[in-house]
Amino acid sequence: MMRRRSWSAYRVLARHRRGGTGVALTHPVTCVKRRVGRAAGFTLIEALVVLAIVGLLVLIAIVPISSYWQRSRLETTAGDIRNFLQSAYSEAISQHTQVVVTLQKNATTGRWELYLTPPPLKASRLLVLPEFVSFAYNPAATAGGWPVSSKGVRGIMCDQSGRTMVPLFPVAPLSPVVADTFTGWGTETAGQPVLQVKTLAVTHVNMVDGSLQPNIRDDILLFPIWTVTVHKVLL
Repeated sequence: MMRRRSWSAYRVLARHRRGGTGVALTHPVTCVKRRVGRAAGFTLIEALVVLAIVGLLVLIAIVPISSYWQRSRLETTAGDIRNFLQSAYSEAISQHTQVVVTLQKNATTGRWELYLTPPPLKASRLLVLPEFVSFAYNPAATAGGWPVSSKGVRGIMCDQSGRTMVPLFPVAPLSPVVADTFTGWGTETAGQPVLQVKTLAVTHVNMVDGSLQPNIRDDILLFPIWTVTVHKVLL
């Protein structure tokens, strides 16, 4: 930055010349303006603004993460149901017997439970589903859904040949909570063959009430020859 000579510097130079001293100022006096800077650091208002921005960014990040986590749990649960149903096929083939899978809500805990009957040799007999599971979109049996007994218990059967059947025989109570015998389905010791894909629709309770978007449904498809797949549907 170029410095300007002040008028006082010129006056001093002239006075020395008039006095005959013969002294010349080779470096005139200059005036330099100093800029007064503020103290380093943040003011209270600036700190509050920064905190507000950080809080907003954190909130924006948490919402998608929470939604992703809930959808991920739903997808994992659908996979667990598929594996459980597939174990019914393995038990039916290995034991050479009919295996019935029942689905109903536990009256004590309020959670949905899947059972295998008779007791499996290798697989788990019971699958307790997470509390967020909803079956709100399940189709009626006539539209490809699981058959429902007169007491609201859904059931499907895999016979010893690996075919998907509608269970027609009474199912003995599995526990004090499970006391349905599929009244009204008949008393035969065999089942009726399934000729179309049976669907078990699984979703999240927060998707049903609209608080979790997008609304996704996992359709667990059971084919006439016992094969289980999962199909994701965006509602």
